[in-house]
Order: sequence, then C-alpha cells, then structure tokens
Amino acid sequence: MKVSEYAKHLLLAGSLEDKLLPPSRQWEEETEFTSIRMEAPGRSPKFQFSDKKVKIPRLEHLNLQSNRGLSLHHFANHELMAIELFAWALLAFPDAPRSVRNGFLKTIEEEQTHLKLYLNRMRDFGIDFGDIPLNYIFWKQLGQFKTLESFSAVMSISFEGANLDYAQIYAQVFSYFGDHLTSDIMITIFEDEVKHVKRGLRAFERSIPENGNHWDHYLSLIQFPFTPRRAKGYLYLPETRSLAGMNPAFIQSLGDYQDEYTGRVNLESVKKFGLGERILRKNRLDS
Repeated sequence: MKVSEYAKHLLLAGSLEDKLLPPSRQWEEETEFTSIRMEAPGRSPKFQFSDKKVKIPRLEHLNLQSNRGLSLHHFANHELMAIELFAWALLAFPDAPRSVRNGFLKTIEEEQTHLKLYLNRMRDFGIDFGDIPLNYIFWKQLGQFKTLESFSAVMSISFEGANLDYAQIYAQVFSYFGDHLTSDIMITIFEDEVKHVKRGLRAFERSIPENGNHWDHYLSLIQFPFTPRRAKGYLYLPETRSLAGMNPAFIQSLGDYQDEYTGRVNLESVKKFGLGERILRKNRLDS
C-alpha cells in the first residue's frame, strides 16, 4: 500500500474499525505527487457531524461516572478528527519533507491508540461513541490550511498544544476523585501530545523568516476568529510547552496573550484540585 492510498482509506472509511487501521511498516514507493484536498471525511450515519452544542461537564462534576464518560466522548471525538486531518495533510502536502510525513504517520498511529483507550473507558461508563452529537471544530479550520506551516500552527501548536494543558488538568482531577485508571490514560495521552507538538514545531520552524520570531510567525499563520486562545487550556501550564521544545519567548507570549475569554478559569477549582502545582508524567517522552 502507498501512503496516499492509506490516507484516502482513513478519510473515506465510514466505520471506526477502518479509521483505526494502523499505518504499515513498509510502503510502496510513490511516483506521482498530486495535492488532494478533501472537503470532509467519510463517516457512517452514527458518526456524522452535528451543529448541536453539547457542553463538556465542569471539573467539579467529574465525581459522577456519567460525566466522566461524557468528557471522554468529547476527547474521543477530537482524536478521530485528528486521525482524519493528519491523513488529510498527507494528501494535501505530498511534497512535505519525508521526516514530516513520517511524523504525521506516527502521530496518526498514536491518535488511534488514544481513540481506542477512550472508547474502551467510555464503555465502562455506559457510553458508546456517537451516542452524543459530534462537533467538528477541527474540520471547521480547513480553510486555514493553505500551507504545511499553517496546518502545523493550527493543529499541532494550537489544538495539540492546548491538549498539553487539558490532558494534565483532567489527569489531576480524575486522580483527585480516585479514578486512577482514567487519570493514567490522560497521562499517557499527555506524553504523546508532547511528541506531537515537537513534530509540528519542526514543520513550523522551518518557515520562520530570517530575523523573524516564533510568535509573529505564528500570528501570521492563523486567521481570525481563530486566535491564540485556542492554543491554551482552562489553565495555562508553560512547563508543558518547555517539554515540547517550544521557544521560551513564544511560551511567554502565549502565556501573556489575553482576549475576552481570559479569566474564565474557576479559581476555586484550581485551588481545590491543586491544578498546576506539578506535572504528572510517566517519563515516556524519549521512547
């Protein structure tokens, strides 16, 4: 199988089983490199996108198993969209450096692992994928993906970067409520996301203009109403960005960024759960 054939399979397949087909360990050589940009993924009726908004449960309500299941369903949806969009990028940017394309394939495989972890744990809580309307927040950014660098700015530095915060926050809250199994899943995902952000940075940094800086270049690659707030979670944890190898000045600028959504963190929850006091790790980052 060729990489392009595999990417088309992931994008056009309707079932979760097909979306979870892992990458090959050996690929047929590609002789034609034509950019293909699909407008939407193929999905079975149960997994179609919906405009109906379903709020994720508040952190303090995660003492209930049903709310944990709802939260994991939300995260699983993100994983599926990531699988599809990294496959999309393989087709859209066929001339990307081999190291970047190989990184996309590794990311797809790890996102598939995350999705399976979420699906299995959700079922423990009595929720199956597709039981709740599925948003398409990642796919809504399709118009921004003009270049490999803009794709990396949105998907890797922003969405996956924000998940460095979210994975830590939820790992700590699940642990607080005694759900160490779900907390362990979140830590596994956190450490993989560190690697994903690192891979995205390689594609992003190669295009920084001479005498330019990371922050200005990042701002030039994203389009309003998408703003840097998408690159942060409820609570910003700059140490996680250092683990991913982000430029220190960029980390500071992202931390300083404010808009109308700034300040919506429930400080009582931050204090109650001890959020941000330490980073939970398994030390798998070099594996």
